[in-house]
Amino acid sequence: MKKTNVLIIGAGIAGITLAIYLKRANIDFTLLEGHEVGGKLNTLEKIENYPGLPPMSGKEFAVRLKAQLDQFGIEVQYGLVQAILKNEFGYEVKTDTEIYESKVVVIASGITISEGNIKGEKEFFGSGVSYCATCDGNFFRGLDVVVYGNNDTALEEALYLTNLVNKLYFVSKDEKLLGEEKLIRQLKDSKNVELILSHEIKEIKGDFMGISKVILDDDRELEVKGVFPYVGVKSSKDYLNQLGVAFDGSFIKVDEGFMSISNPGLFAIGDIVPKKVRQLVTAAGDGATASHYIISYLKENK
Repeated sequence: MKKTNVLIIGAGIAGITLAIYLKRANIDFTLLEGHEVGGKLNTLEKIENYPGLPPMSGKEFAVRLKAQLDQFGIEVQYGLVQAILKNEFGYEVKTDTEIYESKVVVIASGITISEGNIKGEKEFFGSGVSYCATCDGNFFRGLDVVVYGNNDTALEEALYLTNLVNKLYFVSKDEKLLGEEKLIRQLKDSKNVELILSHEIKEIKGDFMGISKVILDDDRELEVKGVFPYVGVKSSKDYLNQLGVAFDGSFIKVDEGFMSISNPGLFAIGDIVPKKVRQLVTAAGDGATASHYIISYLKENK
């Protein structure tokens, strides 16, 4: 069993920002990652809106972040979290490779969009299929696209795209739109949006250049260059079951001013918390905010 004062679960930009701030404050911590340093950064084709950096691929950005960790002497531990339990020290975190004891645990594991069963979805990921309109929307400026889903995330991302694209088809298998009424009203009022309800996307087609069209379940063809599927999100809810953590859908509820969860010594940052804007800069901001209150918490609970 390994002991640490702070265990950060997730080495995406939120977790890495927190790790850098804690290192500078000389706080003992462990940075734990289940897969790749950078998290969902590794799936982004291009990043153009991070202040101070030239346009680059998500993988390039992830490499830079890893290099920065190396410069600070921060080692990344690898393992998949299976359970978090409360104990007298703070928390016991079980992974598939190790058990950790920590006074503070920070959930920075992010979310992933649940992949649908659309034929061609995986093949065209990064070449027309995107799960982040605010990340990739600019690449579809002046073009025709499809948003597929029926939830607040789909509505919000669609509204963002309406300011960029020529035409947006909003496709849902449901008979009516679901979600916040304000968002539904705004989407219906958008002049470049065509609603297609009670239908599903059967196939995404294209070639080596990218997407050319989608085929609906009634064999109708929509000539588009981009497809944004939002059939749901997945987050790391299972390993928090025994702590009674409150969720808003798939997102962990936090005190936004502190990034703290109702359980003492438990924090959440990045895409796993509810937020209106899911961008790299807001995730980094979460990490910086949390660092301040984690340091205060450790001082008060020596």
